[in-house]
Amino acid sequence: MNRPDDPTRTGRIGLDLVTAAAVAVTLAASWLASCTTEAREPQRWVMFVSYDHDRARAAFARFEATYRAMGIEERQRARLKFVGVDLEDEVAVRKVLDKGIAKGAAAIVAPAAALAVEAMRRTKTVPVVFATHEDPVQLNLAASLVERPANLAGISFDLRVEAKMLELLREVAPGARRIGYIVDRDVAATAGVTEFLEASRRHGIEWKVIFVDSIDQLESNLRNAGAVDAWFVTKARAVEEHREQFIAALSATRLPAIYPSQRDAEAGGALAYEAVFDDPMGAIARQLDRVLSGVRPSDIPIERPKRFSLSINVNAARAAGMKLSPALLARADHVL
Repeated sequence: MNRPDDPTRTGRIGLDLVTAAAVAVTLAASWLASCTTEAREPQRWVMFVSYDHDRARAAFARFEATYRAMGIEERQRARLKFVGVDLEDEVAVRKVLDKGIAKGAAAIVAPAAALAVEAMRRTKTVPVVFATHEDPVQLNLAASLVERPANLAGISFDLRVEAKMLELLREVAPGARRIGYIVDRDVAATAGVTEFLEASRRHGIEWKVIFVDSIDQLESNLRNAGAVDAWFVTKARAVEEHREQFIAALSATRLPAIYPSQRDAEAGGALAYEAVFDDPMGAIARQLDRVLSGVRPSDIPIERPKRFSLSINVNAARAAGMKLSPALLARADHVL
């Protein structure tokens, strides 16, 4: 047994003290380094502004998952923050944007045309990454797809398909001479409407414009449409938000109809044709990553769809008396 004054034990205690001191110094240095890093690279935040409803929150959750999976949050030290707002309330939209800008948002993600337009009015310096189904030029967001404000980047689902949609509708309903054109009043002056009207004139087709600004207007507006032979449905907000109810009401007329999205055909719509944007969440995330890295937003090309998709709901089409040739079915990307 070692005595209290055993030199071996004393040496061991001294060694333990030295080791403990070294560990303490290492931990202190690590802590100071982390503090220095935190001070040098404070975490930033990005404001994701959208509709104040569950579908918008679900879309944000998908985007946030993509953003994190791509390593952007960690690499850029920038967290996302969802802010919901009633897009019909212009005063509320302005207040939300002004508050985010004042609190130092590193960037704004605006996944709706109205938000993108208002964001560009509120700031010329904070980067804005938009996503819209409309033409950015028609929205006055940009002078062209190349020439635009320095702080603006984004994606557009807009790729003119109205002439092709009308061609398909005439193929399945060759006797249709008067078409009910269903549109949101907010987009009634866009290039898509112009293309539809011009294509209708070329083919000698008459049309009746039917505004559907809310689902409450739907049934009365359909009743007041008068005699029509077929329906042409555009990307109206009320349709997007109440898809099943809208398609059920239109299907009850038992008239041929063409819709702007595969989701419409999956929900019971007869025929759908659209320009497809593969991985839009990833596209927005990549643009945001570049913006947060310091790339000037206007130097990032606006991305657009690169392919088209035809979907046919066979039962719904036959119930509406539409002619489905073997050639048309063979051309379809999705036969439901």
